[in-house]
Amino acid sequence: MILPIVLFSTLLLLSGLFSSLETAFTSLTPYDVEDLFQKNRRRGRIVKRLSNHSDILLTTLLIGNNLVNIGASALATTMTIELFGSQFVGIMTGGLTLVVLIFCEVTPKQIALANNKRLASSLAIVVLILSWIFRPFIWIITAVSNLLTSLFTDEDRSHFTLNNLLHMVKMGENLGIVKTYEKQMVKNVFRIDDTPVQAIMTHRTETFCLDREVNSEDVYRDIIEQRIRRIPLYKDEPENIVGILLVKNFLKERLDRPEGFSLKELEEKPLIIPRSCKVNQLFSLFKKENLNIAVVLDEYGGLDGVVTIHDVVQEIFGDLDDEGEERDPEKIIQSKNGWVIQGDADFYDIKDALGIELVHNKGILTIGGYLLEKLGHIPDKGEAIKLPEGTFVIQDIQNNRIESIFFNKNDSEHCETL
Repeated sequence: MILPIVLFSTLLLLSGLFSSLETAFTSLTPYDVEDLFQKNRRRGRIVKRLSNHSDILLTTLLIGNNLVNIGASALATTMTIELFGSQFVGIMTGGLTLVVLIFCEVTPKQIALANNKRLASSLAIVVLILSWIFRPFIWIITAVSNLLTSLFTDEDRSHFTLNNLLHMVKMGENLGIVKTYEKQMVKNVFRIDDTPVQAIMTHRTETFCLDREVNSEDVYRDIIEQRIRRIPLYKDEPENIVGILLVKNFLKERLDRPEGFSLKELEEKPLIIPRSCKVNQLFSLFKKENLNIAVVLDEYGGLDGVVTIHDVVQEIFGDLDDEGEERDPEKIIQSKNGWVIQGDADFYDIKDALGIELVHNKGILTIGGYLLEKLGHIPDKGEAIKLPEGTFVIQDIQNNRIESIFFNKNDSEHCETL
């Protein structure tokens, strides 16, 4: 009788081991797997291999767990009949179920959660060997499982997506591990892949540029008053940008030649990009060409605007103002009854601050353009636009552009401007 008891105890231990291994491997994050690989490449490589083939891993552990559980149940039934008779089989079944739940399921899994990396790396080779032994059964089980799964799912589930990463960053913020500004920077870094340069450039109507043929003395005061480092130079007409003037070179040359000189003598070759270029692509171009400013052309080859490395950095880190530069107003400010929104606020700003998503045409980049499309005309100051998301009230109009809006989520009497 001693041998069956020892065998029964061994089977229960194996059941607990398989349960703990299942929890240990499934609770490993991609970061944990990579960390194990960096610390111990031999064991970490096995853990990484098993984690990358989760179907084989889980099937191996489930086969092993079910085999030992069935074996323990059969052995316990045989021992009960021999010792007490068949009338005690029901009592044995209830007692065995309780033992399995406590000592082979719940407790091992709780221990595994606290020691998942150590347990997975220590026994990864054992799991790998078992996966080879059970391979014929794994193929059959996996094939049947995949067939049944395909009947109820339309597409493969991605194991780790960008949304997963952003949710992890959000959890880190809630736990106090990640600062709010760090979370925002992470979101901004991934957003620049989809953000066109048109969204961050200085529009041609606000771009300061000079005729390349003019004399330095004629525009010296204008250049100083602008307080910018790089100035586009045009030929014949402002739409035809042919060069870039570096103000530092201009000032240095003026000291050497106080009598004056033509701006075209100092012009640098400009970086020309289409308006469809994404911010991440522009950043790569800036690094490759060792330039800090680019000229953006529209679909007709005319000037659309200019964009600098400063604009790209601001898109990631937020507003960065130079010394003496007038600070731009906040894009969105919460007031007593709603929000005051600048007309050039983009849809990411709206989503982050207000928690709403506005369905819009990809060619529209700002809330001002969005409301103009909805209205179909240039609105008057104080005009209200009621949409499912809430009520927008035009606060300021300049040069046929919406400069600021008051927004209230609730369609109520509190839509007056402040």
